[in-house]
Amino acid sequence: AMWSEDEPQAKVIKEAISKYEKDTGVKVDVQFKGRTGQREGLEPALSAKQQIDLFDEDVNRVNGSWGKYLLDLEDMAKDYESEHGNETLFKIARNAYGQTHDGDDTLHSIPYQPSIFGFFYNKTLFAKAGIESTPTTWAELDAACAKLKDAGITPMTMDDAYATCVIGYHLARLVGEDKVKEIVTEGEWDDPAVLQMAQDIEELASNGYYSEMVGSNVWPAGQNTELALGTAAMYLNGSWLPNEVKEMAGPDFHWGCFAYPALTDGANGIETNNFGAQVFGINKDTKLAKEAFDLITF
Repeated sequence: AMWSEDEPQAKVIKEAISKYEKDTGVKVDVQFKGRTGQREGLEPALSAKQQIDLFDEDVNRVNGSWGKYLLDLEDMAKDYESEHGNETLFKIARNAYGQTHDGDDTLHSIPYQPSIFGFFYNKTLFAKAGIESTPTTWAELDAACAKLKDAGITPMTMDDAYATCVIGYHLARLVGEDKVKEIVTEGEWDDPAVLQMAQDIEELASNGYYSEMVGSNVWPAGQNTELALGTAAMYLNGSWLPNEVKEMAGPDFHWGCFAYPALTDGANGIETNNFGAQVFGINKDTKLAKEAFDLITF
């Protein structure tokens, strides 16, 4: 498992395994490797034919980097998917496999821990600044930032690990995902949308809406100090963020989340967002495929 043993998701998995073992008599050996251990150690172990029946990680890594080790789950998961499967997440799982396997969009993993990327914010600071509703347009975001600044609150912060997410999300709002891919893969950096994106972000900076630390913050400095400790109001990040900073933020931190605002004449709006998930994959060489899948469904 990609989790460290003391993480909330690991505790959930351990509790589920314990009950599964009691209910079925099937014994499960679970090893919590953490992100680094999983990413460095899993493929060598799979390549060496170690007995690994089941593993997890994010949807793209499992289906892309480790896709050649995956069991086809279309038939095995058919009933489970029809009863329990989230259509969007299963589409993501199929697409992630197809992207690295010549368009073969067959199901090779089971999503179990969805995530979404958006602006996470401190509701207490929004209320202190007199912001009554979350921004849905760029003009509304600008107005919210201005109110926060006037109240002596830093509107936004970020860390180096997530800085490019601002660029990517903004560009996608302007021209859509497919065009962003074309710009990046074809090197079309003279596209007018790239300049527009840069100017929009520069305007936020020149208005003083970013923390003075964004140029030097090395993850997780911004999220652990400025956001969690209540000096900055917003951070563009994934829905894993509250868990990562909960010890610093404490139980009285009132979390909110809103979609990246829509842009004037943009290709898409707040209905379009960056989704992902952790997924379970079953080793194609396992001799215990049914038991592994039963554990997933459990």
